[in-house]
Amino acid sequence: MLIRNIKEFLKVTLNKKLICLDIGKKKIGIAISDHNHSLSFPLEVLIRNKEFLDKIKNIINNYSVGGIIVGQPLNEDGKVTRMSQTVSDITKNIEQFLLKNNIDLPIFFWDESYTSLEAEDITKFLFKNYKHQKKNLDKFAAKVILDDFLRECLNSNEKENK
Repeated sequence: MLIRNIKEFLKVTLNKKLICLDIGKKKIGIAISDHNHSLSFPLEVLIRNKEFLDKIKNIINNYSVGGIIVGQPLNEDGKVTRMSQTVSDITKNIEQFLLKNNIDLPIFFWDESYTSLEAEDITKFLFKNYKHQKKNLDKFAAKVILDDFLRECLNSNEKENK
């Protein structure tokens, strides 16, 4: 189920692991959080082919995932782009596939602006070989998106508790 309110999303995913999807034209980077939403880890890069939906379903089942964050590419004005529409369409396909497989998870879009640049810096530091950098870029971009989401949630919780 697509959720547009961050507080509602956090309420239904309390103490549950989250995955983050960085959906690109050819690949999908995936990162995962712990159940406390305090740590995130780059997990996997999937090729967007006929098997990617089954692979996402397997990740959800194998890691007991309770919610999905999807990176939404917006332009500098915060407006929707052509790629944003593509990401929305793919996300709807993922949601329908999961529902057909009796998996009803909350899905929340999060602005992914500039995350690929940050992920490039991280992979350049971690992997000296350009091929390894490129191979791992998408899952680190998903991690950056997930980190940004978790950090924002932590900051908003701290403001509410003051």
